[in-house]
Amino acid sequence: MGKKAATSEVIDGLINGLRDTDAGVRRYACEALEKMGEKAATNEVINGLVNALRNTDAGVRRCACEALCIIGEKAATNEVINGLVNALRDVDDGVRWRACQALGKMGEKAATNEVINELVNAFLDDDAGVRLRACEALGKMGGKAATSEVINELVYALWDVDAGVRRCACQALGKMGEKAATNEVINGLVNALRNTDAGVRRCACEALCIISEKAATNEVMDGLVNALRDVDAGVRRRTCKALGKMGEKAATNEVINGLVNSLLDVSADVQGCAFQVLEVFS
Repeated sequence: MGKKAATSEVIDGLINGLRDTDAGVRRYACEALEKMGEKAATNEVINGLVNALRNTDAGVRRCACEALCIIGEKAATNEVINGLVNALRDVDDGVRWRACQALGKMGEKAATNEVINELVNAFLDDDAGVRLRACEALGKMGGKAATSEVINELVYALWDVDAGVRRCACQALGKMGEKAATNEVINGLVNALRNTDAGVRRCACEALCIISEKAATNEVMDGLVNALRDVDAGVRRRTCKALGKMGEKAATNEVINGLVNSLLDVSADVQGCAFQVLEVFS
């Protein structure tokens, strides 16, 4: 029933359910509150979910994180944030990555020094899902999380053994925009253009597109020209867009020749993007 059942009487009953002696009932109470979303975002509910983060049952702790994630910014109190920071050190990896996810959903409101430091520590987690969600969370915090330490750790994450983490690191750097446009970041993204995973290469193109003006170096443009010949059409299309975003700085003979060749691409989308960029250059 979800939001339609979110009466004060039902919510009070679910809060009591969070303290039930049976772990299954406690989990279902968390799940029901999660489905009610912001309609269930009362102080009593939020306090109950914070207490549930310390429950002896890992399933209850996971469900509490998920409920707080759905409630999002409305739950971004100091008590909740502290509870989620503690959950980042939980013995259960499912709790840890859900805690990252919940902090990310709270965005800039959760971007305290303590939270940022703990998310950076999560890059060392054994579980790839935790590392991935830590990257995502820092990306959602945007410029507020763009400290030199965070940026350096995201550059290291571009070399993570897990392709999903590498993709999220590219995306997070892109979301931080010009604040993340350091030489180390740009070099890392150029290297990512040659990654074995097409998704990583796509995300690297997107990040370079966002920081385009500061990224318009010879090395970057050489990397993008090579990417115009990538086996993946999504990479080729994003490469055209990145070159277009760099404007006249990218209008070298080599780039223009590469874009002219792209007019013959097997993908109509790539052809269209190349044509648009050449129009801008002209």
